[in-house]
Amino acid sequence: MRPRPLCIDNPENDNYVRLVPDGDIEEILSNQRTKTITLLNSVSEESASKAYAPGKWTLKEVIGHMTDSERVMSYRMLAIARNESEPLPAMEQDRYVTMANFNKLSWEQLLAGLDAVRANTLSLISTIDDAAWVRSGTVMNSPVSVGIIAYGIAGHELHHLKVISDKYL
Repeated sequence: MRPRPLCIDNPENDNYVRLVPDGDIEEILSNQRTKTITLLNSVSEESASKAYAPGKWTLKEVIGHMTDSERVMSYRMLAIARNESEPLPAMEQDRYVTMANFNKLSWEQLLAGLDAVRANTLSLISTIDDAAWVRSGTVMNSPVSVGIIAYGIAGHELHHLKVISDKYL
């Protein structure tokens, strides 16, 4: 089991990491994958195409954002695990959502993408040894470890699942 990381001077990471229960992070991420896809499979194409209020993302856009965010966070994990010394850039989430046109994709396609990205994240984590797990790099001008990013992925999903449950379902 991987040690739970301590956040390094980055409140955003800390907010997500705090949401993650104690336990094996690979098991947590794997269980999330099953629960999230099962929950979202019950949503209709029509419901997924709606926002809960004017100016808010549709559920399709939320899922697209979750998928893109995990892709970016997994890349950051990979780069830092492989000892990348260059600072890694931010992700401007609203621009990503706007440019992706998630509402033109089918709900089935978006869920398949979310599932595939999580499978790839789990595959990546399984290749990271203990030395790389605690290795730190720089993301958005703040230090962050591989482990914090892994917990951040789980916490980011938990954050959005709460919003989905409270506002969309």
